[in-house]
Amino acid sequence: MMRIALGIAGLGMFVLVLLAFFWVPPAKGFQDPGSARIILFHVPAAMISVFCFLAGGFFGWRYLRHRQLLDDARAVAANEVGMLFAILTTLTGMVFASQQWGKPWHWDPRQTTILILLLIYAAYFALRAALEDDRQRASLSAGYTVFAALTVPLLVFVLPRLPAIAERSLHPSNVLARKEGLDWFYRSGVYLGFLTYGALSLVLYRLRITLAQLEGQIHELADRVKHEHRHRVGWHLHLSAVASRTDQEAGE
Repeated sequence: MMRIALGIAGLGMFVLVLLAFFWVPPAKGFQDPGSARIILFHVPAAMISVFCFLAGGFFGWRYLRHRQLLDDARAVAANEVGMLFAILTTLTGMVFASQQWGKPWHWDPRQTTILILLLIYAAYFALRAALEDDRQRASLSAGYTVFAALTVPLLVFVLPRLPAIAERSLHPSNVLARKEGLDWFYRSGVYLGFLTYGALSLVLYRLRITLAQLEGQIHELADRVKHEHRHRVGWHLHLSAVASRTDQEAGE
């Protein structure tokens, strides 16, 4: 599964770059028609970040219900990938704004709301870094990520579309929802971007989960050596064959 997703991500990104530079025409109705091609990278990144943040909230809720630290690891992985794509969204948006509106940052409502979103999730990672106990960190950050996930639809879909706010925005709105918003060149490119970024986010998520499991195994083995017992209160992720052999050797 991982190899398939990685292959889709690599091939999709290669094709997406080719489409952006050699196939998708300059967009009409923009001050700089050529730079509108960045939509192929910007819009999918924004949607993938939303999905990842919502997934992080879901796994945080699961942890609060079942108290399984693997769910905490899943929440962290989803939020880290979401943060990465949110930063990519912000950077590509700044490039677009610089070309279209003269400078990269205008405090446009959509720029402001994604900045607020980045600060919310930066606080989430700061909270985790400030706590040393596994259980306390998992419990507090799970509650926080559930709250943070609830703000995502509000900041991304609701506030920027309020009439009083939308009329002050320079940002194109609902380009995918309206048939006349994007022609089939751009629409096909954006859909390929969704597929490519979706596969890439899956690869990054699985790699982060694997890293979390390895960290858990290392902590558990270190605790066994330190306290001379087989079980460590804290991480309950799957142990590798190395840990199993350690138990067998200790028994002998």
